Amino acid sequence: MDLRRPRNGTSIGRMACVLLACLLLAACTRVTLYGDLEERQANEVFAVLLAADVNAEKRTSLSKTGWEIRVDKGDFSHAMQVLQARGLPRQQYVSMCDVFKKEGIASSSVEEKARYICSRQQELARTLSGYPGVVDARVHIALPDRDPLGGDVGHSSAAVVIFQQPGANLENLQTRIKTVVKDGIEGLDDINKVSVEFVPMPGAAVTANVPQRQSAAPAAMSAANAMSIGIGLGVLALLGLVWAAWGRLRQRRVQRAGDGGGIWNG
Repeated sequence: MDLRRPRNGTSIGRMACVLLACLLLAACTRVTLYGDLEERQANEVFAVLLAADVNAEKRTSLSKTGWEIRVDKGDFSHAMQVLQARGLPRQQYVSMCDVFKKEGIASSSVEEKARYICSRQQELARTLSGYPGVVDARVHIALPDRDPLGGDVGHSSAAVVIFQQPGANLENLQTRIKTVVKDGIEGLDDINKVSVEFVPMPGAAVTANVPQRQSAAPAAMSAANAMSIGIGLGVLALLGLVWAAWGRLRQRRVQRAGDGGGIWNG
């Protein structure tokens, strides 16, 4: 009767192999989309992907210096399209204090001018990027050199490029944008010296509808979220324990039946 024990052990071993295979399969279906992001960048990317029904995961990066976003392999292409249309992850702008930070004792006039222009461009771009419907903004400033003898110099000018979200129409804000840029640049007195160009983000038509996925087994597995995988593994583990307990109970019944059969009741 003890010959039944290897069969129970074999069943438990098979169940353990199934659990291990599920764990390995769940780990292999995810790939890193972005890594070493700041927490604000990671939160923006994570929220947009969840809103687009992309199975995403946010966790600490392997380098421990930031955050990384992981998605299922089947969602990788769609996730990149969604983030590209929204301009994410956003560029981290340098503040004016960082730009004007001096590394040496003294700076030349060229360095001071370059720091000023860079800071103005960054500050104005950050302001314009906060407008509703704006994915990103670029501001390019041209400032003439001052004449040390007090003569006439050229006129200041600025060029603004607005990257707008899919479906957004921001051309009615052109005058407001020109006014903000003009008032933010020293020596720029003519609003007509500010040019504004609106550029729609590429891939807008693709992100309007979620692309249909094929009904293949890898795609179906990639659609399962982490909670579903955890529940499935828990159910498998519970079934394994029930099967092992039932096998032991059945073995005891067989042993008892064998012992009782040897008694003569003549």
